[in-house]
Amino acid sequence: MGAMSLGTVLRGRLRSLTGGSDELPEPDYLPELPTVEWVRAGAGGFDRSVSPAEFSAGLMTVARDGEPGIRAVAVDALGSAEARWWLAVDEALRGQWWSAPRWSRSLAADLADGEVELLHLVMAGCHRDGRIREAAVAHLADHAHPAALAVLALRTVDWVAEVRQRARGAVEVWWSSSRGSLTQLAEMAFALRGRGEGAWLAEHVEGALRTLPLSGLEPLLAARDRRTRRAAYRAATTGGLLSLHRLTTAAMKDDDLPIRILCARGAVEVATDPAQLRGLLLSSTALVRAEALQTVTAVGDLNAAEAALPDRHPLVRAIAQAALRRSGGDPAVSYRRLAAGWGPPAPGVIAGLGETGDAEDAGLVRRWLAHPRSRGRVEAVRALRRLGVTRSADLVSLLRDESGAVTRQVVVALRQDLGVLDPGMLEALLGPGNAPHVRFAGYRLLIAGNAWQRLVTNLRLIDDPDDRLRGSARADLSAWLGRQAATTYHGPSRKHAAELDELIEDARPILGEHTVRLLRFHAGLPHQTAL
Repeated sequence: MGAMSLGTVLRGRLRSLTGGSDELPEPDYLPELPTVEWVRAGAGGFDRSVSPAEFSAGLMTVARDGEPGIRAVAVDALGSAEARWWLAVDEALRGQWWSAPRWSRSLAADLADGEVELLHLVMAGCHRDGRIREAAVAHLADHAHPAALAVLALRTVDWVAEVRQRARGAVEVWWSSSRGSLTQLAEMAFALRGRGEGAWLAEHVEGALRTLPLSGLEPLLAARDRRTRRAAYRAATTGGLLSLHRLTTAAMKDDDLPIRILCARGAVEVATDPAQLRGLLLSSTALVRAEALQTVTAVGDLNAAEAALPDRHPLVRAIAQAALRRSGGDPAVSYRRLAAGWGPPAPGVIAGLGETGDAEDAGLVRRWLAHPRSRGRVEAVRALRRLGVTRSADLVSLLRDESGAVTRQVVVALRQDLGVLDPGMLEALLGPGNAPHVRFAGYRLLIAGNAWQRLVTNLRLIDDPDDRLRGSARADLSAWLGRQAATTYHGPSRKHAAELDELIEDARPILGEHTVRLLRFHAGLPHQTAL
């Protein structure tokens, strides 16, 4: 391809960008030439202190003024850069070209008339002018370097149709010749998929993956980019290319959750004996355990079902419970035995008893409101709610629990029984010496009841030093004024009215005159003019 493939029209457009010799543009304003080390670290995005904008400016200086050695380093480093870095640098370079008008003119002339070195082509492929980008694409089609392929991939989603179509044609030629790394193209394709024209390249890559043998997929199965690995694993599992050992290993050890789940399902399909899946029952991923347990218990393995009853995830517990019921057993009986044993039961046991037991199990569950693990106390509160046997007397002390997860569950349970709670006790929770999650638990219960108690509580905390409480109080006050104030038909008690009168005035500098007027109006308080 190259210059001969530009065509007369495009060459003419490029020459029109060069202007006359008596029409010199503004000089270039580029930074000083950076060091080789800076280029090598910045080009791959490895030096997080160098932003894409800063790097693009330095790269332009390297491309224009650098010696051959540093230009070669820049090209090679760009060839190994991650897709997300390429996207950021591409955008930054388009803006950076405004600072190099003279070089833009020179580059346009070079593209029209002769051979252009690779780094200059890469820079031209990220130019703000579509004519220069199109010419760069035509030249880049002759190069097999990873940096050239990255720019071609970027331009397949270009907003200019001529650039986009030329880049797609170049990629299709590259495809047929298999000159480079499909792994790199796949990473770029999936990074670009969310853009307006991004579907074309991603769909082509996925189609290509489905036709590859396992040997061709191996580099993609080990790719650094998770989206690329996912696509490769989808192709490999759909094609039945992976052994059971390979699938179970990936299901247990891959650091990407979708891949673990995909391989677990693939292992279920490949396994000839459910016993081959027992290793997956030990996975740290709940959905992997669930896939394996579903298959193992389907052939009547009640030992696996019994062992999975205390699982920490409700889906796995539900599969184990269903397996026992199919065999005529009652999972609640197993949970009662485990919960009544010596020593604290696993939190999953308490949760399971709440899921399968009845109100008569309340005494056994209440015992574990004092579970040594916070997760156990959380599950005990949840189980009592499921069984419909919560008693405020059992739960109030847990409002001061050291775990925020516990206090959140207690608040949910106690909001159903606000009428019996002592307001003074709840107000004491707001004391500045309490832990932030304890104060927030008291706040949530105080604003859940009487509208005027809600208003008093919010006004007390409107200037609290705790960011979360202060922000919540102000937001809830605005929500009440905007949605509920007009339908609060009963007025405040005499005690609340006196309290509101004082609190509203104290908050006047924060609330402003308009909000103060609204609050006094809705509370039935006489208007007071600010001093």
